[in-house]
Amino acid sequence: MRALSLIVTLAFLAAPAHAQRAEPALQPQMRSTSFLAGVGNAMGWLGVQGEKYLGSGRMSLFGGLGYTPSVIEGDANGVTVAGGVRGYTAGVRHRGFLELSVAQIEVEQSCFAHCRRPYGPGLQAGYQYVANGGFTASLSGGVGYAPNGSGNAAGLMGLGFGYTWRR
Repeated sequence: MRALSLIVTLAFLAAPAHAQRAEPALQPQMRSTSFLAGVGNAMGWLGVQGEKYLGSGRMSLFGGLGYTPSVIEGDANGVTVAGGVRGYTAGVRHRGFLELSVAQIEVEQSCFAHCRRPYGPGLQAGYQYVANGGFTASLSGGVGYAPNGSGNAAGLMGLGFGYTWRR
């Protein structure tokens, strides 16, 4: 009888240890591609943006295609493109990034004829959120310069929402 109670006691002590054994942690899948729609220089003002993550997902190449509307009659308007590279901080859902791009920096206003939309290099810092299900939000701000524009630095911004695929 004493042996039976010892076996039962050991079985009860071993059961919680077995139940608490850690499962191997699931590694989050790495980002592959993102597609966003929104507003900003790197999205072609009002437009869309595709982004391809490289290697470990801490670097990416992106391209944007959009449209610049005229705010008032006589302002420059038309199809706009952008492209660049981003470097990301570590993180699964929340990440910071630094972006170097070539995009439309300025829009001539009240020009009526021969309106220009000068392009140039830009530098932005930003934040990206990617939910487990793929929903993605991105926010950025920075500064750019259009060599053929007004000669002054101009503020840049970006706000987009979309989806990120993982591999």
